[in-house]
Amino acid sequence: MFNTFRKVAKNSIIYGLGNLSTKLVGFILLPLYTGYITVSDYGILAITEISSTIIIAVISLRIEAALFRWYWDKDFISKQKSIFFSSLLMMILLGILFLIPLIIFSNSISILLFSSEKYVYLLQLMAISSVLQIIIELINYLMRIQEISIFYTKNSLLKLFISLILTILFIVKFERGINGIFEAQIISQIIFFIFTSKYVKQNITLKFEGNIIIEMLKFSSPLILAGLSGIIFTASDRICLNFMDSLSQVGIYSIGFKVSNTIKIFLYNSAMMAVSPVIYQFIDKPGNKRFYSKLLTYFTFFIMVFVIFFSLFAKDIIYLFAQNESYYDAWKVIPFLTFAILFGVMKDVSITGLNITKKTGLIAIVIFIMSLLNIGLNIYFIPIYSSQGASLATLITSIISFAIFYNISQKYYWIPYELKKVFLVLIIGFAIIMISLFLININTYIAILLKILLLLLFPLILYFLNFFEQVELDRVNGFLKKWKNPKQWRKNIKEIRLK
Repeated sequence: MFNTFRKVAKNSIIYGLGNLSTKLVGFILLPLYTGYITVSDYGILAITEISSTIIIAVISLRIEAALFRWYWDKDFISKQKSIFFSSLLMMILLGILFLIPLIIFSNSISILLFSSEKYVYLLQLMAISSVLQIIIELINYLMRIQEISIFYTKNSLLKLFISLILTILFIVKFERGINGIFEAQIISQIIFFIFTSKYVKQNITLKFEGNIIIEMLKFSSPLILAGLSGIIFTASDRICLNFMDSLSQVGIYSIGFKVSNTIKIFLYNSAMMAVSPVIYQFIDKPGNKRFYSKLLTYFTFFIMVFVIFFSLFAKDIIYLFAQNESYYDAWKVIPFLTFAILFGVMKDVSITGLNITKKTGLIAIVIFIMSLLNIGLNIYFIPIYSSQGASLATLITSIISFAIFYNISQKYYWIPYELKKVFLVLIIGFAIIMISLFLININTYIAILLKILLLLLFPLILYFLNFFEQVELDRVNGFLKKWKNPKQWRKNIKEIRLK
């Protein structure tokens, strides 16, 4: 099992380089956004990005999830290239069919979302970028399925670098505002297609597998509702803030969300890119349930480290990167949102059994109900607490969602999760964050040192409470011995690449 986790860790690190770069770019652009874009315009950008996410969820039909399930199926190994071609062709045709009405009715959409026709061009750019992104995501999924993490990361970094340079140019030099953000995205997306065209050509056979696509859609169609419900769950906070408060509050909340979401994009998404194919490969292998169980334990532990870090240093991070004081209140939502992300990750891991047993319809129903609950909580809390109320609603819904999914999934496919360890992590992490509240009114530099100490105490306390197994400690000690000498790093890296 540890060899599997080592392989997963290696690919996670490689994927993480790309995702880390994404977040670094986000932090690089944060002062740019807060310096050149008003809080209200940042709120408009947030609503536009949410709209893009919804479009992608609808048009993609979640066919990429079905591609994961069918690509390595022993009955379809000989048809891998034609299955990918069929999926790709369907995405291109659907993208074109959806793009036309989106552009035609962009005027009405602008009035609906922003009560103004001023943002028609912005919405048209968003629609074009969304359709291109759907096709890109399918190509990226193929790279992940084939576990060519280095190739994936190289192309992601190229696209990211081009987008970064163009965004800076369009906003600072050409003063394109939020339009320039999407213009830069579209150009970088086109360049991505150029650089991956040879790879795509090598992995397609010009044959449309209609019957297989129908079966894939039967699998993925319930996930569309789940995906949309998940987006509503994730985005209803900003949508409700837009209609119940102000675009300025949307902007403040969105900055806090962007910082908090670093946890999900860098750590969780990077790991899941490596883990997802392995989950299905392990279905019939001995020891699979222990592997699934450890996923929840490890994810909870590692993500809690980040939750503690961002909760302790939320104010310092926002004050460091925000160039406009009107954004400073964003730090107040970060502790709520980071904990919400943690419970969201725990929920995603706990539904492994439902995915294995193909109960995607049940997943969709529960997520839909949770999205409605989240909207209700937002409606209740936002008038009282504004952006903090939205973050509190998200946290409460995330906790309830994990509890429900865990219990349902265990009924269909029991996995011996280490709940005592999971709750131990949650309790110790929460206690450390509560203790940090007493540091608010003391000297800044002393507070930072004490916060670092609290962060370091987290794994130490768990160690004395016997959280770690001896075999895990042995592996950590072996890792430290192997990497403690910088002169051996080049050799170690070469060994990793060969494995």
